[in-house]
Amino acid sequence: MPTENRHEAARDVIRQLGIGEHWLAVADPDIPPDLLEILTDSLRAWGRTDLDWLIDWCDPEIVIRQVPEIPDSSTYTGPEAFVDALLDWPRQWDDFHIDPRRIFAADDEHLVVVALHRGRPPSMDIHVEAEIVFLVRYRGPRLLAWDMFLTPEEALRRAAERRGDGDDDRPAEGDGGERAQEAGPEEARADHR
Repeated sequence: MPTENRHEAARDVIRQLGIGEHWLAVADPDIPPDLLEILTDSLRAWGRTDLDWLIDWCDPEIVIRQVPEIPDSSTYTGPEAFVDALLDWPRQWDDFHIDPRRIFAADDEHLVVVALHRGRPPSMDIHVEAEIVFLVRYRGPRLLAWDMFLTPEEALRRAAERRGDGDDDRPAEGDGGERAQEAGPEEARADHR
């Protein structure tokens, strides 16, 4: 698909998701000011369907990883990773929606977004919903990594692992949990309720 068609399709997905500044209503008040500014700017861009801003916001070496426990999960890297991710998971569902539950800081460079994902597989007449947790990592104002997990504890372990490994952003091996679990929940932020 030509780039312009891909970008228009990605804009359609952004409109469908309905992500926007209203998500700030579930943001914890203790998010560090720098992260809150990045969060606010990015949610405004989502709200106005500003794909160009969202792509520019991504680090050229961004890595986006779907939940490793889900069959056929994917990893997207590089300049088109954001568009690739938008054109994959959300388009596999009819009536796909993401409802935010809580946004909080794991540390000075990671935000955790707990959200309920809802939709219907096109081949079945059933409604599916699951809590999916995003761990987003920033370097300065740019989005460097976006990982998806099934629990906040997994996301917090991954953030702790990154702190322990410095700039090493390699994913945990296997199911996405071994290296992250080694960091231990005691190193992760405990107030994620």
